[in-house]
Amino acid sequence: MPITPQELIANLGDLPPLPQVASQVLRVSADPDANAEDLRKVISMDQALTSQILKISNSAMFGMVREVTTLTQAIMTLGFSTIKSVVIASSAKNLYHRGTVGLQERLIWEHALVSAMASRAFAKSLRFPRIEEAFIGGLMHDIGKSVLGVKFPERYGALLRTVYNEQGICLDLELDTFGFDHAMVGEALVSQWNLATSLQAAVRFHHDPIHAPELHRELSAIVALANHLALEEKVGIGDPRHLEGATMQAMEILQLGPEALTGIKEGVRTVIEQDKTMIAEF
Repeated sequence: MPITPQELIANLGDLPPLPQVASQVLRVSADPDANAEDLRKVISMDQALTSQILKISNSAMFGMVREVTTLTQAIMTLGFSTIKSVVIASSAKNLYHRGTVGLQERLIWEHALVSAMASRAFAKSLRFPRIEEAFIGGLMHDIGKSVLGVKFPERYGALLRTVYNEQGICLDLELDTFGFDHAMVGEALVSQWNLATSLQAAVRFHHDPIHAPELHRELSAIVALANHLALEEKVGIGDPRHLEGATMQAMEILQLGPEALTGIKEGVRTVIEQDKTMIAEF
């Protein structure tokens, strides 16, 4: 009997859950009575995370006029929501980079970061109210690939090489090989990490946003557009032509015509070019 994505996640003893500090950051940032000092105390327990937040705070992505030199400054300047995004990004990187980090792993991670930047930019342009949620959705949408790569390194590595060299359709190959795909596995992991149901939906339906629950359809559509644009920019593994169906669905959900989407994408590409220092910071 084939294993389900949920069973796969439940039995991944060699993969960590969401790190303790990240879990505490999510709890504090969700507390309406919490303040910057509460958040600083939690983050400062992790020196690597503190350094990461300071680097990101000073990246071109956030366009700070003055250098951010302390964790308190970073929290006050970026706000709880953005800090949460950086913390999840740092935690996700540990999973994306777990095991041997070769070309495939690097391409998947860079694709995740560019998709996250694009999701944030699309959300801003479309006036989607939860911009940081869009960033996290873009960042996490392919996390299932990393889970599969760690759990089945030889089989999944061969599958990705087929996608890379022969322009195969990743989802189809995954379903044929394992009986489930990276979107299903990613949804199971994001659920285990207790991230929002909207993020679970975006991860699950980024190839098929029209079938996301109606409440989460817009976020799923934004992540779908970002995923497609990242591959168009030649960041990641796969043929962007295979994502045209998902983009058509996203256009329908977001009520975007071809001309409007083309104009928005030009702006998103400009933002990504400005934000690419973030890849180096991570």
